[in-house]
Amino acid sequence: MALSRLIRIFVEFLDDKDSSPHTIRNYKGTLDDFTRYLEEEIFNGIAILDNITIDHLQEYMSYRKKKGNSGKTRSNVLVALRSFWNFLVKRGYTQNNLASQLDNIHIQKKERLYLTIDEMKDFLSVIDKPVIFAACSTICFTGLRVSELCNLKLNDVNFDRNEINVVCGKGKKDRVIPMNNEISQILINYKNHYRNKESDNFFSTANSGKITHQYLNECIHTYAKKAGLNPKLSAHCLRHSFASALIVKNCPISVLQRLLGHADLKSSSIYLHTEQSQLVKSVNTLSLK
Repeated sequence: MALSRLIRIFVEFLDDKDSSPHTIRNYKGTLDDFTRYLEEEIFNGIAILDNITIDHLQEYMSYRKKKGNSGKTRSNVLVALRSFWNFLVKRGYTQNNLASQLDNIHIQKKERLYLTIDEMKDFLSVIDKPVIFAACSTICFTGLRVSELCNLKLNDVNFDRNEINVVCGKGKKDRVIPMNNEISQILINYKNHYRNKESDNFFSTANSGKITHQYLNECIHTYAKKAGLNPKLSAHCLRHSFASALIVKNCPISVLQRLLGHADLKSSSIYLHTEQSQLVKSVNTLSLK
């Protein structure tokens, strides 16, 4: 069977099981590129599943590396290929799970960028756009994902109960995040004086009636530079800063897991930083005398 047809069936399967649009888009993009590579570089024609070998998959992975794809990008390609071939085997299209034979790609882990509590204060102090100030403050105080923040509706913010209702967050799971009085007052002020009342989006600009993650991150880069902080700062870094600040305040990892909307503790445990000053202090307490 033609690979392109099998990819369409696979994408329909992902959609039927309610995979996230992000996952579907990335998997389809990877598999379409793989098909194009085979048809243009290998077969000079239609790619048929039975004609594909492990060598072809390995050559494609090498091709992605030569294109300059990072280890993380190629690891994501590997995940898409393995998911696709798992589907093919499970549905009986093939008995040979080629993608399972590919080696894992080593990814060098980098220290995540985050702000200390004082740096968060410095960052927020230079923001002069009300909608950006309110949006960034919300992430710093609640840890919302940027997609969750941009999709937040007016009715999702309950000031009577000081709660934010995240509807269908990552993994299509709802959750409720409490607001403390400080962020509640910031959002009340924004809602009453600056919010575009023609839109049902909670965070909305006067022109578009919404806020996009691209626009938000562009503003964050600008204000981070203005505050003398790393200009690579992003909305995700602010979410990371929220988590790190709670860990410093001895927040239990299980509580952090629920606040961030993680499916398991492993995802939340990446926020267990230790600053260099804490390392020095700890080492200096050691004595064998």
